[in-house]
Amino acid sequence: MIRALLFDMGGVLISLQGARGLPEGRLDWRGRQALLTVIRRHGGRARDIDLDRLLFDPWRADYERRYEVGYDADWKPHLTRLRRHAGINLHDETLLGAWFRPYGETLTAFRGAAEALKTLRFAGFRIGLVSNVPLPGELYRRILEQYGIARSIESFHFSYDERSRKPSPAMLRRALAALEADPSEALMIGDRRSSDVAAGRAAGTGTIWLRRDDSGGPEPDHIIDELSELPDLAAGLRGAS
Repeated sequence: MIRALLFDMGGVLISLQGARGLPEGRLDWRGRQALLTVIRRHGGRARDIDLDRLLFDPWRADYERRYEVGYDADWKPHLTRLRRHAGINLHDETLLGAWFRPYGETLTAFRGAAEALKTLRFAGFRIGLVSNVPLPGELYRRILEQYGIARSIESFHFSYDERSRKPSPAMLRRALAALEADPSEALMIGDRRSSDVAAGRAAGTGTIWLRRDDSGGPEPDHIIDELSELPDLAAGLRGAS
């Protein structure tokens, strides 16, 4: 009997304004200025060139290896280097949050996402989130809370925090354990066949592909074009179980 639903975040619940879920272009520049302001406000010293040399360039070198190593690049050693240079003692989340904030303010929920999850929770489904992200999950969770999506989710699993990325099934297995559901009782819903559908198959769950541009990867069990289709599909699959 289908009783648990695992959702990807970007491209499914939240529009991340790009494939990577990171500040880019002018939003990156605005975030850097906000980061420098926070550093200077706390008596530190840093220039934009220092941010590249001490933080962003070495982090990007690690980030490019994420598929090879199977987990997201760690910001901690690079933030430690920046703190020492700047002479400050600010938390990682404070620093990353300052850079992320202008970008985060542009993120929006997909139409009907909060309503679909609310309907599914009311129908008795247990809901977990399993998302590949390059930054601490708390930054993205705030966006989910802002749009009323987080209240329907029981268990949050972000790749940066979990040190594992889809298509590895590790995050899905942890989410299923938290929801007290067997793989045969669950569906994985995502927009990327190469990661979401592949991870669902590896974990032994059913799979639903929310049709997007990313069409390479394993065939899903079911396809939808809008989240509004999901409550009826999930209810039908539960009834057929």
